[in-house]
Amino acid sequence: MSSPLKPTLYLVSSFAGAIILGTILLSLPWMHHDELALIDALFTATSAVCVTGLTVVDTASAFTLPGKVVIMILIQLGGLGVMTFYSMFFLLRGRRIPIEERLILRESFWGRRGGRLSSLILTILFYTMVVEFLVTLLLFPFLARYYSWPSALFHALFHAVSAFCNAGFSDLPGGLVPFARSYFFPLILMLAILAGNTGFPIVFEGVHRFRQKNRSWSLHFKLTLLIHLLLVLIGALIFLWLENGGALREFPAPLRVLQAVFLSVTPRTAGFSFVDIRYLSVPSLYFLLFLMLVGACPGSTGGGIKTTTFGVLAATVWSRLRGFSRTSVFGRTIPDSQVTKALTLVGLYLLVIFTAQFFLISLPPHRPFLNSGSEFLAHLFEVFSALGTVGLSTGITPHLSTPAKGVLILTMFTGRVGVLSLAMLLSGLPARSKTFYYAQEEVLLG
Repeated sequence: MSSPLKPTLYLVSSFAGAIILGTILLSLPWMHHDELALIDALFTATSAVCVTGLTVVDTASAFTLPGKVVIMILIQLGGLGVMTFYSMFFLLRGRRIPIEERLILRESFWGRRGGRLSSLILTILFYTMVVEFLVTLLLFPFLARYYSWPSALFHALFHAVSAFCNAGFSDLPGGLVPFARSYFFPLILMLAILAGNTGFPIVFEGVHRFRQKNRSWSLHFKLTLLIHLLLVLIGALIFLWLENGGALREFPAPLRVLQAVFLSVTPRTAGFSFVDIRYLSVPSLYFLLFLMLVGACPGSTGGGIKTTTFGVLAATVWSRLRGFSRTSVFGRTIPDSQVTKALTLVGLYLLVIFTAQFFLISLPPHRPFLNSGSEFLAHLFEVFSALGTVGLSTGITPHLSTPAKGVLILTMFTGRVGVLSLAMLLSGLPARSKTFYYAQEEVLLG
């Protein structure tokens, strides 16, 4: 195998190894109550490592405390990437990190040259520990009002890890819906989600900019935050408009606004919900598909095509409409290679969606759970949620057949390791630029 494919193979095999290990552990008799089918253990392990949050069994009632601890560890491993922890052990032993791991970590969390990798890893781990500790500290007194303090402490830690890693798992009996009328719980979870899915490069640049006040903001920083904030704001306004007389009508006005903002944040790509997704209107479900498609920011714990990919494509369309031959935004020109990569990523992403959707609807039927809309939309929603590693569901996941669960397992895995990386590995072709091109010839468009 050619050397450019080695980092991709390392990435895929590290996640696959964590999933296999998680499946074995969750299958042990003391990890779960009653009987747990192997396919359900595999689905849960995949969902945890891929920080998706789709579940085929109820996490709170199906698993024992050791089982929930395993799920939480798998979420942490998947959120930061198995290679991050693997490389940390190299650093602790005073050994040099292998080149394959170095390439994976730079591409995953930094995406540029320069800077010490050891500092990058330590900063990521320190930032993660601080955020999760603070979220646990804030949630503990709130949950202690409803549970014994040991249970409240574990629930707080579990949700801190799950929210920061954008996993969407909840170990609370009944999930989050019973706490829908709280202001505090949704706010803290939302801040933890944003801390995880905004992206480590944004955090690093913000810290460096604070230390060096004369430093200008990078194009990545400005484009990422612009798209990120616009999607949150526009999404909240749309959900207020669509669900004001629907799923949000029972909430008082201030809480209705908070729940609309939370609905705008959670599909990118946390998967938590204080509102039962089954009762959202069909237009809201379609808009959720768009938010799940875009997903989080690059170098974060979230999935999706990423905000910058969407931003580059939007800037390309806007530039062409204004007569520019190349993509420009904020007074800068984006390289054609990045525009091509964005188009390729979206093309592959849509191909995976429609392929998974085709197989899902071709398999034996299950009991539909939507109050409105169609079974087709329910299937499509599930596929978008799996590939975007979101975890929101219309309620059909536990009722899927074993082959259908297998389709979603592969979809979640593809969404986490990256469509481009997996396609490159399966094709066996290195991602090298060709130094030649063929003669040009036009075709009819439109």
